[in-house]
Amino acid sequence: MKSKVYFIKVENGEGVASVAQKARHLFDVAGFASAIQKNNMVAVKTSFGEKGNIGHLKPPIIKAVVDKVKACHGKPFLIETNTLYVGRRTNAVDHISHAHEHGFSYENTGAPIIIGDGLFGEHGVQVEINQKLCKYAYVAGVAQAANVIVSIAHVTGHLATGMGATLKNIGMGLSARGGKLAQHSGVIPQILKKRCNTCGACGKWCPVGAIHMDEQYAVIDSKLCIGCGECLAVCQFGAVKIAWDENTVNLQKKVAEYCLAILKGKTGKAVFFNFLTHITKHCDCMDKPFEPDIADIGIIASTDPVAIEKATADIIRDQIGSDFFKDAWPQIDYTIQIAYAQEIGLGSMDYELIPCGQDAGVVV
Repeated sequence: MKSKVYFIKVENGEGVASVAQKARHLFDVAGFASAIQKNNMVAVKTSFGEKGNIGHLKPPIIKAVVDKVKACHGKPFLIETNTLYVGRRTNAVDHISHAHEHGFSYENTGAPIIIGDGLFGEHGVQVEINQKLCKYAYVAGVAQAANVIVSIAHVTGHLATGMGATLKNIGMGLSARGGKLAQHSGVIPQILKKRCNTCGACGKWCPVGAIHMDEQYAVIDSKLCIGCGECLAVCQFGAVKIAWDENTVNLQKKVAEYCLAILKGKTGKAVFFNFLTHITKHCDCMDKPFEPDIADIGIIASTDPVAIEKATADIIRDQIGSDFFKDAWPQIDYTIQIAYAQEIGLGSMDYELIPCGQDAGVVV
């Protein structure tokens, strides 16, 4: 049976309030209420955007979904995780402060913010998945504990995966810092000797005792290191080096495997939105005010994370007459993540697109 993907059109430059109302309608017609039971802890995953970014989804849109969760008697909260790179979203305190600066306060969204992997990214949970690239995945502890996940992804291009949407929003966005490291890097972390002050935090947090202090700096035993990234998470001096060298094929596959890990045990308890608005070549992690590269198209929703990704690419291609993601990043075959996600059982690329609207005038 084909997976169902629901689509509602958004006019180019349509107001935020109208888009929010369409998100509410899509929640209903896609049957998302069936995923939520009374008192379920519902993790609403979106991105607050990097400082200077203007393309991220705005608080009224998130509130529209939050209100729907509350109507189902669920207990929604906004979930995000800390970034590997240095910026306003590197630790929980700065991350939440930044979110409030972008308008994601309780007053504006109706939900509290929880940084799912802890203060510095140290709150990760090891999940066994036994896939080709990852035997274990290090996911945000709060994401695993949540009863339901509602993914609200803003579709963009991406410099490492070509396309960023649901799979990236979940697989990368809800991994712990060690998981992000594992996805992006194929080597063991290294210590920058000039930055290390031998405080011992990395050694204290290392789960396998792979780090010891010599007189001048920390030393990582590569034979013992499991690449969990705890040292990266707790170091406050930038002394842990990340090798951003994982090739895009493996990176995309790891994103899919992490998505599998995060959704493990949540069959029927995860739903997905993709917003095809303010689409840019670069993702919302970039601290630049990028204007959209193509006109707004609409919102799609599904309970199948693979189907919604395939439909996203197809709808955009049909709308503009070319493959936006391939044109934006010709060196990256972004379809790898979608095909591999299907291969490992996340969902199906065989889908039925169901146009819908609040009235006869809102159709495709």
